[in-house]
Amino acid sequence: MSLALPGEPVAVEEEAIPVEGAYVSRDGLVRSMVVGVLQLDRYKKLIRVKPLNRRDLLLRQGVIVEGLVTSVSEDLAIVKIYSAEGNTRYNAIGLLHVSQIAGEFVANIYDYIKPSDIVRAKVLNSTPPYLLSTKEPQTGVILAQCSYCGSTLYLAKTGLLYCKVCGRQEKRKVAVGYLYVLR
Repeated sequence: MSLALPGEPVAVEEEAIPVEGAYVSRDGLVRSMVVGVLQLDRYKKLIRVKPLNRRDLLLRQGVIVEGLVTSVSEDLAIVKIYSAEGNTRYNAIGLLHVSQIAGEFVANIYDYIKPSDIVRAKVLNSTPPYLLSTKEPQTGVILAQCSYCGSTLYLAKTGLLYCKVCGRQEKRKVAVGYLYVLR
């Protein structure tokens, strides 16, 4: 029995495929995502890191998370959560209802959030699927791409997002701390 810590290399990607509790880093190493017990299936070439305590992997109410908007419908956006509190890796699904996007009435959800946006949101419950909110000023879209050409959008002083490639302007519910700002 071998104990693995988060970020610790446990194998190289040629040796085994990560199945649970592990990931392949850019340097080609398989690293642990959680504190847990290392399990290597030499026959199938699979590697697992079984968490010591599954309860610690659940997000708590009030935690700020970051995620990728994978789809948007008339009243709901699905967010793939990849980070919590800025540094912890997660692989969870969040639901952002139209009533939780802004403090004002939202007539068209597409004016506030679109697929492929990176958002920062607050968790409203502590069981999956996680309900999210972007009503607070520090929450909302932190990185967006142009709906027309796919280039990075820059935040203008007007509060709209501007595409330097095609010149298009788009509206989003932008968080304080948006990553690219026009100067």
